[in-house]
Amino acid sequence: MPKIRIFGKELLSTYQNRGPKPLKGGRISVNAYTLPSWLLWWAHLDLSASISSSIAKCREQVRNLLTEFIVPSRTLEKMGAKELLEKTAPRVGEVVSHLKEIESSVLLIKPEAAPTLLKSSASVERRFNSYLELLRQDSIDPAENTRLGLEQLRQAVADVSEFLSYAEDAARSPNETISYILDIVEKSKVDLSANIRELEVELQRIRQESEYLKRRLEETEYVVSTLRSEKASLENNLNQLSAQLQAVEEEAKKWKQEALSNSIKNVEELFAQLRSQVESLRSENERLRLMVRLERARYFTINQQKLKEQTGS
Repeated sequence: MPKIRIFGKELLSTYQNRGPKPLKGGRISVNAYTLPSWLLWWAHLDLSASISSSIAKCREQVRNLLTEFIVPSRTLEKMGAKELLEKTAPRVGEVVSHLKEIESSVLLIKPEAAPTLLKSSASVERRFNSYLELLRQDSIDPAENTRLGLEQLRQAVADVSEFLSYAEDAARSPNETISYILDIVEKSKVDLSANIRELEVELQRIRQESEYLKRRLEETEYVVSTLRSEKASLENNLNQLSAQLQAVEEEAKKWKQEALSNSIKNVEELFAQLRSQVESLRSENERLRLMVRLERARYFTINQQKLKEQTGS
């Protein structure tokens, strides 16, 4: 929490000493382009509404604690400490979490409220810790521990109400310097919104280009895959023809020994035809390989052109 107090001093020194020079009348010239990025982000938060919402939630939680565990305290005193701890510990944790959020938000817009808020917050935390410790203790008289714990819970709820009142008062009267800067940033939102819209348009264009390239890549991959399948089919046919050719050659050897010269001539003609088919298939195989290489080169050229266009734009 000391950082919050230092933050307040740093904010003043930044815009009074190192920031833009004050105008006549002592006011500081500040706009959306001279503010640091974290302050622009902070300005987009409606802190007042956020604090009010957190306070309302915390009060609702406190009312639930009152209704369920404090008003019927005499009935709950008969309950075991462990059972009561299991029912109330999560509720207490939620209240403490909201108190921390409220404390941080209020100190952002009014750092000078730190002493009062921190003291009140510490008191609430002590009460809740005492309540939880009493319920966790092993005692010969658990009922007494339960009674004392409920008393601490009752006092903690009262301290929470006091803390919320302090926080509400501080949120209604934020630090003047911080309010002034937030007001200037609020007036500069139009310029920031225009820049954001331009960035969104550019981002949309890049996404469309990316989708186009993705589709082209998928199409090219499909073509390459098809060519590979055809190549594999041709190679398979070539292997089959080679096997057939070998069988024919072996048969021809037998025929040469047994058949007449005319039959041998016919076999040789058939053999020549088969060789011609093999050569034709080999030529077709080479042609398909060349087509695959050309398709890859075209795909690479398209990608290079796209990259150059994107780099140039």
